[in-house]
Amino acid sequence: MKIWQLLNQYEGFEILQCTTDQGQLLFREHFRGVPMESIWEPPTFSTYQKGKESDFPSGFVTVPVFSEKAVNALREWLDLKGELLPLENDRDQKYYAFNVLNVLDCIEEEKVEVKRFKNGRIMKYTKYAFRQDVVAGQGIFKMVNHETKKIISRDVFVTDEFREKVLDSGLNGFDFIEVWNSEEAIAMKGPNLFLVDTTFGTTYTFEEASELVRNQGKTVASDKWALRLDGNQEIQVGQLQEDGSYLWVNPVYYPPIFIEMKWKVV
Repeated sequence: MKIWQLLNQYEGFEILQCTTDQGQLLFREHFRGVPMESIWEPPTFSTYQKGKESDFPSGFVTVPVFSEKAVNALREWLDLKGELLPLENDRDQKYYAFNVLNVLDCIEEEKVEVKRFKNGRIMKYTKYAFRQDVVAGQGIFKMVNHETKKIISRDVFVTDEFREKVLDSGLNGFDFIEVWNSEEAIAMKGPNLFLVDTTFGTTYTFEEASELVRNQGKTVASDKWALRLDGNQEIQVGQLQEDGSYLWVNPVYYPPIFIEMKWKVV
């Protein structure tokens, strides 16, 4: 069996945004593996960047958002593994934010490989090793850091069955990166070959890096993310693609993980 990281497709697809600060705050500070249904007030969203309509639209930080078509196709997992929280919009199509409650302690510690901060904390996993007896049949899940046991809220993983249902149902806007194969524990593929390493050399805080971009026209990067100025002197955010290129967008807001990251001029 294989485990896949669930991601959005960006190229050619529209990007959505919450229309209120309160809605944006919900997506930045919640969705951390605890129930939210009792406090949920459906935020309104609008189109930030036009493109093809997606069954798995981007623009909501790292929170999965599904169209009604996708919910109907994937309901056997979504109803069991989390909460479907409705969003308000003026379209005929309904959309739901998905709060993943299926949080697993599933890392096989002896086989995993990580990169660490100077203080010893795990920065990221460079090679995944999952416990097959834990992840088999789970469909969709988040995981905890195997040392601190705290949820890694930004990453969502799916099993073969979930991915195959997406493909068989003709849903669009989904992207999957293979991160583990039970037959051969593989190093992470794709963009990670080109990740910018910030564990050595001169690095900057997010605030410092933003100033370098804004005032000096520099391009900065950290891990799979980059910042640059576009032709209108507005800051763009780039996400690393499998071929080593970046997909650039003008952000509505910055993912909160940017604040904690170190950045390098590239």
